[in-house]
Amino acid sequence: MVCDLHGWPLTFTLSPGQDSDTQHFIPTMENVHLPGPMGRPLKRCHFIVADKGYDSDELRHYCDRHRMKPIIAKRKMHRKPRPGAPRGFDKPRYRERNIIERCFGWVKELRRVCTRYDKLASSFKAMVCLACIDRCLRADFSDKT
Repeated sequence: MVCDLHGWPLTFTLSPGQDSDTQHFIPTMENVHLPGPMGRPLKRCHFIVADKGYDSDELRHYCDRHRMKPIIAKRKMHRKPRPGAPRGFDKPRYRERNIIERCFGWVKELRRVCTRYDKLASSFKAMVCLACIDRCLRADFSDKT
């Protein structure tokens, strides 16, 4: 799932439980359409904040190619040092990763999504989509009567 700075879900991809999340990072990012003031919607953001599971050279090169700054913590495993200057790590911005965790929590408030009652992936995807719509409507109309 990809969300913005305010916790609004932008797009999501369903994957089998045995698949790695890094395999679905690039296809999910290709589905992002950020609304802009006018004209064609933007497809890229300025920062990508992800956990250690997304620490791979392929994903970092993808972010570099599309001028996005990856804020991904390094894994503890020892790697071969790469030539060039080491990448900086923006720790204050990395703390904003809890926004996506809260977004997952809000989506899982719907009991049907949390326990996965649906057998078919298509019906489960529809329920996750409804949970995202519910989240957006509750946030948008919570102060209006």
